[in-house]
Amino acid sequence: MSPLHYWQLDVFADRPLSGNGLAVFADARGLSDTTLQALTQELRQFETIFLYPTAQLDTYAARIFTMEEELPFAGHPLLGAAALLHHIHQRGEQEHWTIQLPAKQVELDTRRHGHGFVAQMNQGQAQFGATLDENGRRWFAEAFSLQVSDLADYPAQVVSTGLPYLLLPVRGEALGRIRQRADLSAGLAGIGAAFVFLVDVDNREGRTWDSAGLVEDIATGSAAGPVAAYLVELGKARRGEAFALAQGRFLGRPSRLEVKVGLDGQVQVGGKVQLLAHAELLCTLG
Repeated sequence: MSPLHYWQLDVFADRPLSGNGLAVFADARGLSDTTLQALTQELRQFETIFLYPTAQLDTYAARIFTMEEELPFAGHPLLGAAALLHHIHQRGEQEHWTIQLPAKQVELDTRRHGHGFVAQMNQGQAQFGATLDENGRRWFAEAFSLQVSDLADYPAQVVSTGLPYLLLPVRGEALGRIRQRADLSAGLAGIGAAFVFLVDVDNREGRTWDSAGLVEDIATGSAAGPVAAYLVELGKARRGEAFALAQGRFLGRPSRLEVKVGLDGQVQVGGKVQLLAHAELLCTLG
């Protein structure tokens, strides 16, 4: 096998060493599932994306892993991957990419911006699922060390643009006091969600963890689309209006996620991407 290269990038980042870090393998052909998971665990990024070239230069297949599992969809890995492809192929100022996940095809646009890129993806139309009753609101509030009174007066609802999130609205003053103290897997499975995204609706800021509460994510593109659709549904934003969501402040990595719900209901998510490092593995893997 030829040497295996990978890149590190920062997504939703105005400058390097900000935003959400990401590892990208631009050509993962020949690697086993076990190796994909082991590489992700070795690099210890929140997510790693593995790309597979096709016969078309602007089309790639991809698989996305966290340190625990493979994901059917994620946001910042796709944006970072598209920006890297733009850099590698050194084509025009603006480019279009198609990335095929195992269960979803995503269209992305990239353009050069200073020393980095701006990437945007179409996540499709949002699907709205279960809404929590009062018992459910109380259970999830307590799972995050909050009282029901810390929740804002908006519905707690499951929304998905490829990965279903329970959007749990919290009052702004409570956002910094959140501490996840329970494994949410069983509760989430019961409502058809994969993760919880706690959102301060009025200030358009949020936080999320893995379901076991071990790792907080810095900037979550797969949640940004559902949040954008949710805010439009609540009348807190307008269709066709571009606006920003904030995340990562409590980790010292403030990130800006650009979103828009089109007049046709299509959800757009994007942000700035910075290239950080390029490395070569010194061993042969299969």
